[in-house]
Order: sequence, then C-alpha cells, then structure tokens
Amino acid sequence: MKQMAFTLTLIKGPEVAGWTRNMGEVLDALDLLVDNIPAVWDQFLYEFSAQFQDSQKEGRAWQKLENLQMKFPDIDGYISQFEKLARQANYTQGNNETIQFFIRGLSRPILEDVMKAPFPHTYQEYKERAADSTKSRQIIEALTGG
Repeated sequence: MKQMAFTLTLIKGPEVAGWTRNMGEVLDALDLLVDNIPAVWDQFLYEFSAQFQDSQKEGRAWQKLENLQMKFPDIDGYISQFEKLARQANYTQGNNETIQFFIRGLSRPILEDVMKAPFPHTYQEYKERAADSTKSRQIIEALTGG
C-alpha cells in the first residue's frame, strides 16, 4: 500500500487527475492491517496499464516500419530503428514478413549486394550481409573519392 501511495504522489497533471483521485479513494478505503498485501500493488499496476496503455502503439510502429528506409551509409541506425519498430509492432526477427520489411527498406545498391547468390536464409544473415555491403561500399567510396 505504501508503494501505491507513494506512486500516486508522483503522478501529476490534468489528464491523470481524475484517475489518481479515484485510486487515492480506493487506497483510503483499504485497511492497512488487513489489505496490505502484494496483490494491492499488482492490481494498481494492472489498473494503471489498463488506463494509460497506448492502444495504437503497435499500429504506429507497423506504419513506421512500412516507411522505414536506410539512409546510406547509416546501416547501424537503420538496423537499430528497424529492430525497435519490429518489436513494437510484435514481429519476430525470424519470420519471413520481418525479413521482407527489412530488405524492402535497404537502399538499392545495398539490396542488390544482399540479394546476390548464395542467398541469405535468416534475418541474421540478411543483417550481416547488409552491414558488410555497406562497409565495402564505404571503403570503395573512400578509395575512389566518391
């Protein structure tokens, strides 16, 4: 109950005022000697999550994933952003749809290198080949001046 009371003191703002007031009333109605059990905190976390979860997070992540494009030579940034959005959109790294999203966002020259035989089979192989191709192209640009 102390965790709940302390947490409620930290939650501020007009958008949460009604909810915190209601939860404070629930807390006030509890008996410290009888009701002070871990389930009170668990229920508080459940109520908080139910009230303030972002129900559109997965859809927004999917939309960003659809439009994500690698900007040469930032393959590390692309991979990092891709993996973050894939997690938020609830895609697993190993499935074919995730791999299709990944390769669709690669810049054309990198994609051409990645898709040369022998073809990669796993997400990890696609990712490594894209990183290797980017490094190779950067070296070639440095040696040839562009």
